[in-house]
Amino acid sequence: MKKIHYLFASLILTGCLASCSDHNDEPNIGHGTASTGFYIINNGNMGAQIASSITAYDYSSGMSTSALQDAFKAANGCLLGEGAQPAIIYGSKMYIPMHDSNLIWVVRADNLEIIKMIRPEGEAQSPRYLTSHKGKVYASMNSGYVCCIDTLTLEIEKSMKTGPNPDQMTVADGKLYVANSDGYNWDEKNPYANGSISIIDLATWHETKIKDISKVLNPTDLATNGKDVFVICKGNYGDIPSTVKKIVGNDVVDIAQGHYMAVHKDKLYVINAPFGTDRNDMTFTAYNTSSLKAEGEFVQQSPDSKSWIESPCGVSIDPVSGDIVILSYTTSEAGYTQYKEPCYANIYSPSGVFSKRVECGVGSVGVTFICNTTDK
Repeated sequence: MKKIHYLFASLILTGCLASCSDHNDEPNIGHGTASTGFYIINNGNMGAQIASSITAYDYSSGMSTSALQDAFKAANGCLLGEGAQPAIIYGSKMYIPMHDSNLIWVVRADNLEIIKMIRPEGEAQSPRYLTSHKGKVYASMNSGYVCCIDTLTLEIEKSMKTGPNPDQMTVADGKLYVANSDGYNWDEKNPYANGSISIIDLATWHETKIKDISKVLNPTDLATNGKDVFVICKGNYGDIPSTVKKIVGNDVVDIAQGHYMAVHKDKLYVINAPFGTDRNDMTFTAYNTSSLKAEGEFVQQSPDSKSWIESPCGVSIDPVSGDIVILSYTTSEAGYTQYKEPCYANIYSPSGVFSKRVECGVGSVGVTFICNTTDK
């Protein structure tokens, strides 16, 4: 257990996390002056009996690519569990949703030591994604609900039934956006027919919906820069492709085909990598968040170097530095994605220049940046 404390000692020296009341802290999204590193949440592989894990990476190691694997176990002496989803840091705590284990870990953001295990009860089960706003953490539950967690009591205060299989969420202008994918309900004649986007006014806890599946078929991913809100609608995995759209009021505007996205300031980063697509046909395109016009490739890659992304599975932007982190599976010599092997994270500068590659765990699903925040 000493190894993780050595790692986080360096994180603390390079920039302490905010430690005041969580009701006075906003999430670590660009409010600080430096990022000290990041955590990568690894989903594992249930079929191969590979448990979920967390990779911890410290920027102070300079150009080193070494990272602490299975950092949660190193800190607590127990496994993370099954079905880990992307985590968030809010104030001094990190919240980790565990879909298959039906729990939310609350841990110290600086060293991953467990503070509490929140286990949902009743109809709201199987946490998927989290977001936060003004002293509350919101969790989407695969059973069709969104729950509100108070960050001081660490108790679920209330819940709302939104739609089938809600996935990612985001908050903009006091509204909680929820992607209700209906992704577990396949019907050949009318697939994902009950998908929608919930828009919840957090002040009144009142919901409206975008329900036209011709526009929001199988919505899964949401992202915002605090003003603009974007959604990925995965389509039907056939003749209707996965498409990135901008939410405008109670309507959406198509931008481009895409499977992964991130937004930072006035740029939207989109990776288009359909299953089975030749690597040379994948695209990594930046768009202006206002004009929605393409601004070119956002990373520089060469197939004969580590800069080359083989099989992307996520993209995140450091909220302070603007560095770009792309998660990827490895591929076999024949070009097949290796779902049972460790993934990697490639780090690029804001201008797209390759910096380094960091090895992760199996099934990487998200990056959580550790920022030196300022009190609000």
